Amino acid sequence: MAAHSGRRQSIANTRPLELMTRSGGSLLLPRAYTELLDRWEQVTEDLVTRARICNRCRAQGPRWGAWRTPTPLGYVTLCPPCSGATFQRYTGRLRGVLYESARTRSTRADGYLCRLCSEARAAVWDHCHDHGHVRGPLCGSCNTYEGKSTAHSFLQDKEGAALHLLECRGCLERHTLPARYPAALARMHVEATERHIICTRRCRHVPWIEHVELAHGAYRFSLSCWWHKATWTKDVTVAETAALVREFVDQALAAEQAGAVVPAPRRPAPETTLQA
Repeated sequence: MAAHSGRRQSIANTRPLELMTRSGGSLLLPRAYTELLDRWEQVTEDLVTRARICNRCRAQGPRWGAWRTPTPLGYVTLCPPCSGATFQRYTGRLRGVLYESARTRSTRADGYLCRLCSEARAAVWDHCHDHGHVRGPLCGSCNTYEGKSTAHSFLQDKEGAALHLLECRGCLERHTLPARYPAALARMHVEATERHIICTRRCRHVPWIEHVELAHGAYRFSLSCWWHKATWTKDVTVAETAALVREFVDQALAAEQAGAVVPAPRRPAPETTLQA
């Protein structure tokens, strides 16, 4: 057992024992302790493996507990098909209802499947902070992602994100999105369309957005191209941003009415056409 500043340090949370000895640059542990640590490692691995197995169909899931879901009796592991068969899918039961209403408080979210991932049991009622209306039941992971991730990441990475946000009656009636999303749509528009010019040719690289600020009725984006050491700014007015939001909402609703899966907005392939 090594000594430091008059205090003994433990290894792998084992208790200090006088039987520990040092031989040259090595610290020797008693055989009983090494066997105990080996057994502890094996038990931990066995528990992780068991936690990956669906409690119903016995399918093996991802290592880090993506299939784990809470129940009144504790956590269980359910694969997406078994979750879908166990919990009911949300069909708009509380659409238009205020989050603070008695009706919401009397309806449990954990009886539903998560509206976004459709894989885990819901844990909470997600709601629009701008208008106060319920949007739907979400699992803890999706609810955290919507609230803590950047707005453009949520729109780009979560399939069905747009329609989920439009479950709010206020957003749907106004054909708008919550306050933090217009800037995200303006950003995605800039990333998709803005390129600097190199010898009459558009750069093929997506610019890096260093900073954005809202001033004088416009979102001003500070952009840079690492490949060509170029920096510049691009303004998107509030009116232009509102038009982008309305177009985005209209496309999402049109796709829903057509019965198509609403794709997450992605960056298009960069253009390489010559500029006059």
